[in-house]
Amino acid sequence: MGRVEYSPLFETRRCRGRFIYRSFAISLFVTICFIWHYRFSHITKGEDGNWAWLGMLASKLCFGFYWVLTQALRWNLVFRQPFKDRLSQRYEKKLPRVDIFVCTADPDIEPAMMVINTVLSVMAYDYPTEKLSVYLSGDAGSQITFYALLKASNFAKHWVPFCKRFKVEPRSPSAYFKSIVSSGYPTDPSQAKELGAIKVQFQKYYDVVMPYLKAILANANDKSNHMLRAKAMECISLVGMVVGKEKFRDDAKQVMDVLMSLQQSQLDADDPTASYMLQAWARLCKCLGQDFLPYMGFVMPPLLQSAQLKPDVTITSADSDTEFDEDDDRCPFSYCY
Repeated sequence: MGRVEYSPLFETRRCRGRFIYRSFAISLFVTICFIWHYRFSHITKGEDGNWAWLGMLASKLCFGFYWVLTQALRWNLVFRQPFKDRLSQRYEKKLPRVDIFVCTADPDIEPAMMVINTVLSVMAYDYPTEKLSVYLSGDAGSQITFYALLKASNFAKHWVPFCKRFKVEPRSPSAYFKSIVSSGYPTDPSQAKELGAIKVQFQKYYDVVMPYLKAILANANDKSNHMLRAKAMECISLVGMVVGKEKFRDDAKQVMDVLMSLQQSQLDADDPTASYMLQAWARLCKCLGQDFLPYMGFVMPPLLQSAQLKPDVTITSADSDTEFDEDDDRCPFSYCY
């Protein structure tokens, strides 16, 4: 049988500018030798002077010896770039089986949407599918999490092959769809066509999930459910960005009516709804575009009020003043001009 040839697992490249560094190293070594010569030729007399001379000589010798040892790496500096995909190609049959546990404890703090996105991203790892097992451990035994996992198992049949075929990054459906909202659809016709089919599969669950999210948003008024209401607000705005304006338009008016009523009510000081609301308004603004203009009168007053708050971070250098990204929720309305 002929010998099977494999592509190398890494590439070694020599560093540029070696001649300049070697010239500098030689000049530095000559300087160190001159320092040694000076110390040996100028021995201080006297008991106190001898101790000082010995200490300075020892420090010079240690510094010079340490510097010589470090040149073993720096004299011929190289960089190695690994190719992780080739590792799977060469040792795919020898790779071990891997079990991954995704743990969740509180469905209020860890919404089902976030947990399922984590599970789907792990399932789409660049690893042999038959050797990868993913388990979801729900300490709370939430029925919502179980139902969401049941639906996600059907969606994974389309999502995982899509990620492996087109090397999708990020692999979380929510993060990926959010990225294409801002950056645009892929230019590859086959990928764009398959992405359209994936988005249709994702939209099938919209009609199932959205009524529950709207019910939580409207009815979770107890103080113990404030975080749950805020998370539902976040999920609604993220899902709306993913499915697009045409699909989300009918529910958007109901959601924004609830948000306006919450904004006009007296919220507790420790209620996280206010901060989540500004971020939700930002996503809704980006999703609806011009259709969001009638709501600007309700949104701008709390936005201007929050802009007057004392910042937690003070910029002390002009070099650290960077522009905000449009997808950064810390600057919610940077794209509403």
